[in-house]
Amino acid sequence: MTRQLVRALEGRVAPPGPFVVVWRWRYEAALLIGGPFLVSAVGWQLVVTVAGLLVALVSVSPFARRRALARLWCVVTPHRIRTACAEALIVTRRGRLPVVLWTGPTREGERVWVYCRAGITEADFAGTAPLIASACWAREVRVTKSARHPAVIRVDVIR
Repeated sequence: MTRQLVRALEGRVAPPGPFVVVWRWRYEAALLIGGPFLVSAVGWQLVVTVAGLLVALVSVSPFARRRALARLWCVVTPHRIRTACAEALIVTRRGRLPVVLWTGPTREGERVWVYCRAGITEADFAGTAPLIASACWAREVRVTKSARHPAVIRVDVIR
């Protein structure tokens, strides 16, 4: 708690640079930019037909629905973890957030690998696990330190 108070007094969360913004929103940017290029390349009829078939497959098949939902959560969860870190002031003294390296689906939810910049520890995440769980709309969050890399932690989001 005192560490968070010191960070609150030192400053706020620093705004991300342009490369960081593009990296964080890469999936959304790919849809926004790639969609019109795809339509111009193959035609809107084919794009609408394929999209309709994918929606029908996801609607009918429980397996496809689970896979699509798992991938959707893998896109949403890093955004929610960054929001939780900003709200809990899990930042460096310069206000930089930890880096979400990778997110993958698991049977219980998602597994997120996070790089902790200098000044951020695994204890910061473990101490705010309920806040992170709330931000991720999850039942529980488990935080584990990597055995090979001390600056990397594993955050298991349990749905």
